[in-house]
Amino acid sequence: MTDMLETWIEKIRSNDANKVTDLYHENGLLLGTFSSIERNGRKLIHDYFKSLLTSQVNIEIITKHEYKAESIATSSGLYNFLLNDEKIKARFSFVFLKTKNKWQILSHHSSVLPQKNKSN
Repeated sequence: MTDMLETWIEKIRSNDANKVTDLYHENGLLLGTFSSIERNGRKLIHDYFKSLLTSQVNIEIITKHEYKAESIATSSGLYNFLLNDEKIKARFSFVFLKTKNKWQILSHHSSVLPQKNKSN
């Protein structure tokens, strides 16, 4: 398996919603950082990235934890979005599924990292 997380970041940096959306399974689920709705299926996923990528977006990985089996893999951790000169700290979880000879994103959750408080 190529590093699917790095491939996803590369496609985000291309600023092309079609290239990003192509990484997702046809029945993929996206719980996006900048959206309040579940985006199930490529059309809704494409709409999310089309809107997000009106600005130049960059991603920097802070931590990642990966697991891989024959036909499923996960990657979770922390990353920063660099968007319009603003750094947005977030956490992520990806589930990748191997379909035929191709890895695709089956599920992707990303959310803003909560602010630290006394109980953290």
